Amino acid sequence: MNENFLILTGMGYASKVKGSLLVDQIDAILPQTQCNQCDFQGCRPYAEAIANGDAEINQCPPGGQEGADALAELLGVEPLLLNEEHGETKPKRIALVDEKVCIGCTLCIKACPVDAFVGSSKVMTQVISEECTGCDLCLPVCPVDCIDMIEVKPANPIPFINYYQFYEELYKKQTQEKKQREIAKGRFEFHEMRVERNKQERSDLLEARMIALKEKMSKDKAQKEKIDAAMRRVSSSKVNNEVK
Repeated sequence: MNENFLILTGMGYASKVKGSLLVDQIDAILPQTQCNQCDFQGCRPYAEAIANGDAEINQCPPGGQEGADALAELLGVEPLLLNEEHGETKPKRIALVDEKVCIGCTLCIKACPVDAFVGSSKVMTQVISEECTGCDLCLPVCPVDCIDMIEVKPANPIPFINYYQFYEELYKKQTQEKKQREIAKGRFEFHEMRVERNKQERSDLLEARMIALKEKMSKDKAQKEKIDAAMRRVSSSKVNNEVK
């Protein structure tokens, strides 16, 4: 791995001169699968941990050895072999749902970090293949094992004709991969925003219901006190009449 890789991915000399934040630079190199294999809840938290010195550069199986080498180049540290404790590097895969087995439980929709599943309760779920990052997080939550991970056909290797043509094709390939990472990152950020928004909406709804319940209980209590007072007056009036 050398500086050419970082330049082609937009993380080379130009980025350093512009003074991009280190976390942003690291995050741009990561594959944006959001698979959690690095022991962090997404690529961004892992990038933050690397920048803070709380994680090694070799904990990302989807990024492979190439990704670990790119991080080493960016940070100016010694390259590390990929840590196999976090998993093995696999070819690009996407999820495929068996429509005959799917029961529409929607657990995969909730588990997907980039909202690549579409469907609703008791309706067959489908995958937007172009958006699936192959994170595998949908597999363990499926109660009927109706999801398979299908290997994507790899792109043809770049033929070497001359250096100019080779690096031009390599630049195109790296640019396309960078675009795919940015799309996946954007979908993950939108997913996180949507989840947080839903939590806030549920919290606000619950709070509103609690306030309404307390107001009703207060009104009921006041009404009961009025009724009790009226009953006491009636009882007192009856006693006075009997005395007379």
